[in-house]
Amino acid sequence: MGKGEKTVAQPQLEDIEDIVPDDDELSASEGAPAGRKKAPKAKKNVANMESSVEDSSTFYWNSLLLLSGRLLNRTLDWYNGLFSLTPRDKAKLYRNISQRCLRRGSPEEALRYLKEWARHEKNDPEPLYQMGIALANLGDYQRAVTVFDKVLKLRPNHFMASYRKGAVLLKMKQYKLALPVLEAVVAEKPEDARAYYLLGLAYDGDEQLEKGIEAMQKAVDLDPEEIKYHQHLGFMNVRKDDHKTAAEHFTKVMELERSQDSDEE
Repeated sequence: MGKGEKTVAQPQLEDIEDIVPDDDELSASEGAPAGRKKAPKAKKNVANMESSVEDSSTFYWNSLLLLSGRLLNRTLDWYNGLFSLTPRDKAKLYRNISQRCLRRGSPEEALRYLKEWARHEKNDPEPLYQMGIALANLGDYQRAVTVFDKVLKLRPNHFMASYRKGAVLLKMKQYKLALPVLEAVVAEKPEDARAYYLLGLAYDGDEQLEKGIEAMQKAVDLDPEEIKYHQHLGFMNVRKDDHKTAAEHFTKVMELERSQDSDEE
């Protein structure tokens, strides 16, 4: 390359979490034409779950006090007795606090409340799902996988639990374990470019280069504007000794980067 010309940096496996969509984003992307990205919506909840609460002044007053930090855990029993909170109300309180902690970027603090939420609603997979997200954010990947497995035991069709489990296994470089999970994700949502991207990484990590290239090419076909897909596909083709195809993808990377730079100016 000529002097001053940019080179294509190989993306790192540590970037995977940036590619896994948020639950709201995944729902919003349904029906969008391939290759086009819908404008991101304002984030609501960490998980796409029911947000309805009873229209009760007592409940909202409880939530307000708890969320503002005016009520310490050691006085919760007294407070519950004073307002006669039901187990369902307690679960909602712990849910609200845990979601606030997660939105604020405090997964360790959120875990305390998620455990209480799960304790009060043992058959609800959502507190466990949120716990898996928090553990993954803390880098406790093995426990996150264990918790996602519990979610899937309660609700086998919990798509995002499978999605995140596959991504976490990929972060752990457990490629053989990640493959069947991500294959199932792709089978359920074949229009999801990011799922194919993760599947391509898993195949590549498992030394199945041809299948990895095939999956990564599918990701590019579905979303040709995503730089990382072209980056990985370029390097995979280099290892295949298909330098012509690799050069095409590296050229596309630089075109997309220049386009982004122009948009930012």
